[in-house]
Amino acid sequence: MSANWKLVKDDLDWSLNTGEDVKGRAELKEAFNKDDAKYVGSAIEAYKIGQRDNHKLSNISRCAQEDDKRLYNMGRKLIGLKAL
Repeated sequence: MSANWKLVKDDLDWSLNTGEDVKGRAELKEAFNKDDAKYVGSAIEAYKIGQRDNHKLSNISRCAQEDDKRLYNMGRKLIGLKAL
């Protein structure tokens, strides 16, 4: 099964911006504030705090395996930061 980039963007947007009382939001934003895509693992761990859906967790992992820098930059853009 391949990574679904549209779904992961929507899920990250919900976790970072639009969802109410999302657990792990501060940790997720902190992970995306780092200036190096190597912190994508920290972002995924923070995402897991607030996300319990196994399909969404699997998808974000597939995206990270496929292109971790793209995933990291997607999260940065969603919080208004410049891509690396």
